[in-house]
Amino acid sequence: MESIYQLTFFLALGLLAIVITIFVFAVSLLGRAMEAAAKSEKEKLAERKENNAKEMTAMKKEIEEAEASGQIPRGMIRKLKKLEKRDKKFGKELSKIRRAPELLTVKGGVLPVGSCLLGALILNGGAWYLSNGQIFSWIIPVLIWILGLAAIGYSIYGIYRCLRVIESVAITSEEVAERRLARAVKVALVELEEEKKPELALAFEGEQPPFRIEGGAQITIQFEVNLTQGDLARKPIAYFLAPPGFDFPGKNTWLQSKDRTPVAEHITTQFKWEDARKGIALLPREITVKAPSEKDKFTLRYRLTCEGFDSGYKEFNVIVE
Repeated sequence: MESIYQLTFFLALGLLAIVITIFVFAVSLLGRAMEAAAKSEKEKLAERKENNAKEMTAMKKEIEEAEASGQIPRGMIRKLKKLEKRDKKFGKELSKIRRAPELLTVKGGVLPVGSCLLGALILNGGAWYLSNGQIFSWIIPVLIWILGLAAIGYSIYGIYRCLRVIESVAITSEEVAERRLARAVKVALVELEEEKKPELALAFEGEQPPFRIEGGAQITIQFEVNLTQGDLARKPIAYFLAPPGFDFPGKNTWLQSKDRTPVAEHITTQFKWEDARKGIALLPREITVKAPSEKDKFTLRYRLTCEGFDSGYKEFNVIVE
């Protein structure tokens, strides 16, 4: 028996080292275990609510029928017991889910298992020591060894429960990591596509808005359009729109419809360029604006477009003096 006492002593010592290693690894998963437990609890409560709602609806119908007939259905008591049994089962499962993260803590995991293993070391060591003497009967070391063996068995069970939690959390963590990676890749691709999308900007040269002009007179405005983002702008176009009374001499023009807010009945003209590439400026252009005779401050607009880009309406002012 002395060799068996030695074997169980060193077994308890080895398990104690394993517990310390498991705890070091488990600490890093505690947050994820709590997150997984909260999610499982939420799903379990939703399932419980749904099942109970169905049962309660069926029982309510039977109660209404019983009240109408004056007799208690035979199956009602059986269904009530079944519902109570299911509710207890849900309660046990919820309790198990809530306790799972505790197995990765010092208080819930390491302390109970470690204490049992320390006790097993003492008991098996004592049995080993007593087996060498002639003072006690052989039965006493055997009884002490059995207690130590029971402590080792409980410790193995505790280690098993802790490893089960780690396994479930590790699987969940791997899935979460994959989802996060997929989300990160998706966001990166979206950002890359956004960076590749062209953007155009218009800049006036020389005199800047607000432009001043005498009533009925003309003014020539110089401007340029640049590719500020992206590698290629296909079919860039600049539209200029002015309220009624204005004109763009020397350009083909058309009127916007009456329901085209905010440019209803605005006279419109356009400028077109060849495809623009990054680092190559578009050719500067100029537009002649003829003002109405009415003196006032007017709002004119321009709009830049190309494939995949629309600046919307941008405003600039013209003061007719």
